[in-house]
Formats: sequence, C-alpha cells, structure tokens
Amino acid sequence: MNRSPIHALVSSSLADVACDVGLDGLNLICSAVARPGFAATWEIENRTDPIRATLTEIQRLAEAAGYDGLRVLVEPTGIYHKLLLRIARQLGCQTAMVNAAHVSKMREVIFGDPGKTDRRDPHAIEGVARQGRVIVDRQLPETYQLLRHWTTLYASAEASIIECKSKVHRVVKLLFPDFAFSTDFLYSDSGRAVIRCFGLNPHRITAERPQRMFERLRKTSKIRRSSVERLRTQARESSSSAPAGRIADLLEHELTLVWEELELHQDRRRQARQALEGLYDEARLDDPHLPEPQQGVISKVALARLVGELGPFRDFTSWRQMLKMSGLNLCERKSGTYIGQTKISRTGRAGARAVLNQVALPLVKRNQLYGPYYHRKREVEKMSGNKAMTAVARKALKMIWGLYRSTTTFDRTRVFTCASKFRLAA
Repeated sequence: MNRSPIHALVSSSLADVACDVGLDGLNLICSAVARPGFAATWEIENRTDPIRATLTEIQRLAEAAGYDGLRVLVEPTGIYHKLLLRIARQLGCQTAMVNAAHVSKMREVIFGDPGKTDRRDPHAIEGVARQGRVIVDRQLPETYQLLRHWTTLYASAEASIIECKSKVHRVVKLLFPDFAFSTDFLYSDSGRAVIRCFGLNPHRITAERPQRMFERLRKTSKIRRSSVERLRTQARESSSSAPAGRIADLLEHELTLVWEELELHQDRRRQARQALEGLYDEARLDDPHLPEPQQGVISKVALARLVGELGPFRDFTSWRQMLKMSGLNLCERKSGTYIGQTKISRTGRAGARAVLNQVALPLVKRNQLYGPYYHRKREVEKMSGNKAMTAVARKALKMIWGLYRSTTTFDRTRVFTCASKFRLAA
C-alpha cells in the first residue's frame, strides 16, 4: 500500500501532538496519525482520566504508523497545561512548549485572518513546531522548584505590603491631617507604639496627660520625649479639623485592621526570606559555583530569587541566554531607511526582571558600583531613566554570570573591564 510522506514509516521519530489548553477542556491534534475519514482531532476535558486515555490511544495509533513515541506540544498557560505535561511524561512522552506570540502569527499564516478559536490553535501550534521553534520543557530539581515557589510568595508579600502602606497613608491623612512625621518614624517601633496605644487618633492623644502618654509609649518603644511633644502639638492642630465622634472611631478601627494586615504580610515576607536563604545554601551545595552574596552589591535573598526565576545556572551556556530568559535581550526595528527604537523583548520571566531592577536600584547612586555608569547614561547620553535602569539591570545580570563562571573573589574593578584587558593587566 502506498503511503503519503506524512504517514510513511519512519524509524527513530516522534509524532507531534499539538494541544490547546483551557481551564476545563483540551483540543488536541496529531496530523501524523491522520488518514482519510479520520482527522485525528480530539476534544476532551482537562482531567486526569480523559487525558491519560486519549494519550494512550494516540500512542497506539502512532506506534501503528511507525513512530517511536509522542512529543506533546502546548502554549504556556500558567498552570492549566501542567496536568497534561505531567501525565504525558508519566506515559513516556516527550514534552515541549511553543511561544504564544509565534502561535498567534502562525495562526494568521495558516488561516489567512486573525481569528482565534480553540480548534484553530492546535494547527497553529503544530505549524510552529514544524519550523523547529520549540521551547524546552525544563524539569527543575526539587530545590529549584521550591526556590521558584517561595520566590512567588515573597513577591506576593512585597506587593501586599506596598498596597497596605498605601491604605495606611490614606487613613492617616483622613484621621490625622497634620501628621508630619516621616514614614521611617511611622513604620518604626515608635510609630507602631503610637498606633497600638492611641490608634493615631489626635483626639485620644490630646486627651492623655503628657507624662502618662510618654510612659505608655516607652513600655514598647524607645521614643524620645521631644518626639512625643511634637506629636502632641500636631495632634492639637489636627483635632480642630479632623473627624470626631463615631467617624474618628471608625477611621481608627480601619487603621488598626490595615496595620494588622500589614504586619501579617511583613511576617510572611520574613518567612519567605528565611526559606529562600536556606534553599539557596542548599542549591550551593549542589552547584558550588553559584555566587556568594556580596556586601553592598547583592544580597543572598536577591540571588535566591534570581536563581528561583531562572533555574539552574548550569543550564545556560552564556549570559546572553540568561538575558533572553529574563526578557532583557534587545530587539532592533529596521526596514529600509526606517530605523525604529531598539527595545528589550519583555518575553522572558517578568519576575527575573523585577529582581534585577531591585538589585540595580541601590547601585545607581553616584557613590555606588553603577553610579558613574548610570549617570553617564542619563547626563551625557541623555537616556531616559527607565532605559538607563534597564541598561544597569543588564549589566548586573552579566556581573552575576561572571561571578558564577569565575573562581576568584568578587573584584569591583573587573565589572567595567573587558576580559582581554583584564588578562593583559594581570
């Protein structure tokens, strides 16, 4: 029997199974096993038993067609594709992913219009795979999986802390309009003591005797008498214009609730930080080349979060691959005489970019590591602040890669010296 090339018996080959993943359903296609009257498409629930039964059936069909196994292809969907890939690996299938932007463009190439449906997407995924544009489905070791999960919890706690501080600021301005202390005071032990003892209510503060107030606050903080006197002065100014009665009581109650929420998220961040630092020490036992934290440059928790986002550094062959994974690789836009702006791709892990920006921020002060570099970008090259910070983040990642590959201790002079010049100097 004559077979078309698509159905020809091929040794040492895999049949691609392209799948569009949704919350509740999956749409699969395997053109390698299609034949007249059988389109080789499936619509199933995104549940364990239907997935296992369908993949087992496709495996049988692929084996009958002469293929050695299956390669299951999906677009990354956050969490909904993980069940499919986990079951596929249990059944001995290879797994891979494709870029969602590639799928979107391929869909328009195949169907001639930008329309999107669940039945079209598997064909586009399959088309991208035919071009060899697949992404490795990395299986991280347990330590790195834990680092990634704790990194997510740490980032979530940080975002919640910022939100809570915004709520605190709003309530304080309503309850105590003339409160003029800095945020450093408000979130210190002294500020916490004022909120716990008096709810930062100006009416309660002015009603308390000065000495009695000072004694109460000193039980839980080291607040100065001058600060207490200044606080009472501001409270007297605010008491004439601030809400009173039940409205003031309600605002005080709201501030207490928000403050408790803030402390809850701060405690969660502390727990996440401790877990990340412990896991990073564990990861360094497995890979001793992982860099040590450097005082005033990068902390252990920042290194742990970056490793959690990027995975094992040994998986990369150059710092440029790490840039691409972080979405910090540059994309040029040129056509004929048109020259557009060169921008970063922003297609990698957003969490890695966030960590690198946090690492870079304190280092751009004039007397810090990247201060001269950053301010030259701003003042001489007239680069915008965001663009200059991105340049520093790229430099910071390259520095971290250098720390990983180098067997020597950290040397600030090497950060801005190319390898060839440094070897000549040595």
